[in-house]
Amino acid sequence: MDAVKPVNVVGGQVPKGGGVLGRWARAGVLALTGTGVIGGGVYTGVNQYEQAGQISELRNEISGNHLSIQTMLAQINGLNKELNTRITLDQVMGVVKKITPSTVKVEGAKGHGSGVILITPHGRYILTNAHVTRGNDFQDNEAGDSVYRIKLYNGTDYSSPIQFNAAPVILGNGQRAFSPPEEHDLALLQIPPGVQLPPGAGVVLRDLTVNPVRVGEPVIVVGNPFSERDSVSFGMISHTDRQSPLNKNHHFQTDAPINPGNSGGGLFDMQGNLIGINTWTYRGADGLGGSIRVDEIAAMLNAWGVK
Repeated sequence: MDAVKPVNVVGGQVPKGGGVLGRWARAGVLALTGTGVIGGGVYTGVNQYEQAGQISELRNEISGNHLSIQTMLAQINGLNKELNTRITLDQVMGVVKKITPSTVKVEGAKGHGSGVILITPHGRYILTNAHVTRGNDFQDNEAGDSVYRIKLYNGTDYSSPIQFNAAPVILGNGQRAFSPPEEHDLALLQIPPGVQLPPGAGVVLRDLTVNPVRVGEPVIVVGNPFSERDSVSFGMISHTDRQSPLNKNHHFQTDAPINPGNSGGGLFDMQGNLIGINTWTYRGADGLGGSIRVDEIAAMLNAWGVK
């Protein structure tokens, strides 16, 4: 068989090389020439077997490129997932800004602690530890009503906190919304109707059945250690189900610093959701504290009729 001559197309040869597009062009011209569509109907000697071989080779190359693109997309998706798990300083500061308006200082006659604001369709409350409130109330009037002095960030200026008195929540059975320290160590206070809370106040409880907390997960503690208001500390979850001889609760253990005065304050995840109420630490220990798990908190609130 005579050698096949290059096919002239509009004053030039069919490009040789040029990657996939060039090869597509050659295959197309060869196919059209072989059928007499171009070149004045002159058969150039390129048979169908040769055309089929080139087209098959081209298809294989395209298939390989398609697989390469799929691999590249999979790698990009993997990198995006990895980046989403990394914590930035901007993210930490954003979470702190979100949760600080929901943290309060609870002052009593004998000491102080912390608390978090809950807002429900039925009322506005402060959730704290029972050991913060027991035997620590002020007498508000001649009737001897118990109250606690509350201070919280006003949303713009840390030097001028919002201040008001909050009384214990009284349930329908006449009892306080109070579980003793040796039981579940939780107490609920009522925010008076006339109090203007800062924008964004009110915590969101994380649903552990949908989104369990994991060991190594970063967390933020906000509270009033040693009476230092609105203090923030950062750490991670060290254990997800630590029990303490102090009460019946299950706790998250964290290395985020928890000191006297942090009791009753919140343990938050990096979306700003409440995952625990800070409750205990060991004297002399460094980076070892416990927070009542949010599922235990939710169960207690449900028992009190607060949803």
